[in-house]
Amino acid sequence: MIVNNILITIIVPNYNKSKYLEETINSIKSQNSNNWECIIVDDKSTDESIKTIKKTIKNDDRFLFISQKINRGASYCRNLGIKYSQGNYIVFLDSDDVISGDFIFNRLKIFKLNLYIDFAVFPMGTFYEKLGDNNFIWNNFKGNHLNRFLSHDLPWALCSVIWKKESLNRLGGFNEDFVRLQDVELHTKALLNNFAYTTFSNFIPDCFYRIDNNRINNYLQHCLNDVNGKLSYIDFFTTKILKKVNRKFLRGTYFECYSLPFNLYYFNKISKSDLLIILSSIATPNFKYLFNFSSDKIINLYCFLRINRIYFKGMDRIFKYLFLI
Repeated sequence: MIVNNILITIIVPNYNKSKYLEETINSIKSQNSNNWECIIVDDKSTDESIKTIKKTIKNDDRFLFISQKINRGASYCRNLGIKYSQGNYIVFLDSDDVISGDFIFNRLKIFKLNLYIDFAVFPMGTFYEKLGDNNFIWNNFKGNHLNRFLSHDLPWALCSVIWKKESLNRLGGFNEDFVRLQDVELHTKALLNNFAYTTFSNFIPDCFYRIDNNRINNYLQHCLNDVNGKLSYIDFFTTKILKKVNRKFLRGTYFECYSLPFNLYYFNKISKSDLLIILSSIATPNFKYLFNFSSDKIINLYCFLRINRIYFKGMDRIFKYLFLI
């Protein structure tokens, strides 16, 4: 099938990822379809990002480079990319993601066959330093997707999705008040508003998410930011969800606030004093409405065991399931 006369916009926000930018941009340039443009928005990087971007896209008019004078966050950069986009369809890549040469062709072909949908979801591969060094594929699209997002059992990630531009605009784009979980907020909002979509779990991955274990410099601050992001998500969507049958799944996101710091504590990435600081930021009375009769007992037992470094395989999954009941 020949896919033509349909333009897709790739939007890439960047902040201090000069180490990976050239590989990401070159993977975009390697597309076997010409029906694309790429908008790169630099969020006032302090490394060599701007130099790398300009060098890599030099004399290629398929790229639009926007350099921010003020650091505004990834959501602002993505919304700015939407504003300047010329495409009928939009995908978002992080500035260390990589795509294969048939990425654009595959997505446009699907939309040509599914004109009614607002977005489509594809499997995503993962890697550390080079493609093939990690086997995990993000392609489990089973179950109720809205409830999975609400409970932070995320069925898909940002670069797995291609959007119809008019649908993104109707949705209002990214919520710029969200410092973390920006894509989770966007996808949850789309599902709550009954946007039409299709998942394609059997496709061979053609986009790849880089797992960068070196990006965390301060684990305590990382955990506090993570907790704040999850609590903000819960607070925001509690007011948006009318059905109690859905609202209860927000308990899963609350449970995940505990999971990350305890795992870091278990592997000696944070101290016990750091852990207690994080736990105090989670155990706020503002979210007691999420609890039922047994919730206190379940979370207290979980915390007791994990503070004392008692852990077994599957423990988090079991306790999260019990907490959701």
